Amino acid sequence: MTASSDTYARLEQRFAAWSLTQPMIAAVIVVGSRARSDHPADGWSDLDLVVFAGETASYLHDPAWLNACGPIIAAISNSFGQNDREWIALYANGSQLDAAFLSIDPAAAPTLQAMLDQFPYPVVLQHGVRVLIDKTHTPVELRMPEIAAPELPASLDFTALVNRMWLDAIKAAKFIRRHDLWRAKQLVDCELKQHLLTLLEWHAAVQRDRRNVWYDGRFMREWADPQARAELPATFAAYAAADLQRALFATLDLFRRLARDVARQLGYAYPIQTDQFADNTIRSML
Repeated sequence: MTASSDTYARLEQRFAAWSLTQPMIAAVIVVGSRARSDHPADGWSDLDLVVFAGETASYLHDPAWLNACGPIIAAISNSFGQNDREWIALYANGSQLDAAFLSIDPAAAPTLQAMLDQFPYPVVLQHGVRVLIDKTHTPVELRMPEIAAPELPASLDFTALVNRMWLDAIKAAKFIRRHDLWRAKQLVDCELKQHLLTLLEWHAAVQRDRRNVWYDGRFMREWADPQARAELPATFAAYAAADLQRALFATLDLFRRLARDVARQLGYAYPIQTDQFADNTIRSML
């Protein structure tokens, strides 16, 4: 079930009306796809809000306030980032709300602009912000952080990622050999894929066109290496030892190719001895 744009407009209106009755809430902004002109919301987009409040404990402890926006089907409290918290709520009309609460010191951040300047997750603001409530009466024109060029890894960070990949790959091979399939699949299709995603981001960052690399693999079709994207389906496994082994080697082959190219472009030494030792260990095990 998806909710219409009108349904989300009403959700915003109800949240705004409720916020105006809360003395501790200073401002509320819309982030994510419903605030973007680049890659805007589609039929599956939820409503992402950031709530700046002088006191957040009461909102985070008791979800009863969520009923102000409509009948709830389910709601969970979630931790993110630097131990901040949010409520994720699904409503009976199919709309979904993700409201993150950030504590502010009104003396240190007397305006919405000051709150945004101190915001600990600037990447969230880079692609668009829409003001829903501003009790500080900040002028309409807000300064947002510019979209930064993707960061290039330092030599130590690059080597650490390669080492982590091979160590986790050896662990995955052990689990496959033991037919410990749940943990093997978790490693092959989760942990190893996170390492691969980091490398895909670095690989895009070293290209001359300085692509806009989105977080968490979003819009990968626009920034990741086309050959790598074509190889990705083969790196995922079925819940079977033989297929986990196949996917493990496919993942390592792709990781190795990308890592060598990143090392070459950055002038780093690729840890070939680690590669060979780990590869031999995995093949002897399997």
